[in-house]
Amino acid sequence: MIFNAEQAACICGCTVRQLRYWSKTGIIQPLQQACDEDRSEEGYDFRNLVELRTVVGMLKRGISLQKIRKTLAYLRESADYSHPLAECKLVTDGSTIFELCEGPDRLLDTLRRGQVAFCIALDDISEEVSSRVVELTRERSEFMLRLQA
Repeated sequence: MIFNAEQAACICGCTVRQLRYWSKTGIIQPLQQACDEDRSEEGYDFRNLVELRTVVGMLKRGISLQKIRKTLAYLRESADYSHPLAECKLVTDGSTIFELCEGPDRLLDTLRRGQVAFCIALDDISEEVSSRVVELTRERSEFMLRLQA
């Protein structure tokens, strides 16, 4: 199905004015539909709607349009995405936007041109520290017993 600007704005929770601005500035790349011989109208397919809803959600969570634009530029240049906001997985900490890549410990910082982010599994670290504390406590107790003997 193809949706016109009014329908797409209503579905995605934005205004038609925002939608047209995002289209004009290249944030969203809608389909072009021929209306008659002299003009064409923009139409939005399902992937466009997912992208629009993603932009609206990011804006509502405090991500600036500038950061969204920069993320899109990076994703469109570096990967084979025709609709990056509908095709890839993004995570944000509020200040930057990361792309989740294949593999459990690969995050790319889209605002720093794909710089790899350092990922740490806290569960593993917590278990390691806990077992080391137990080991050191046992060693200390043994040492104290030898000193007393």
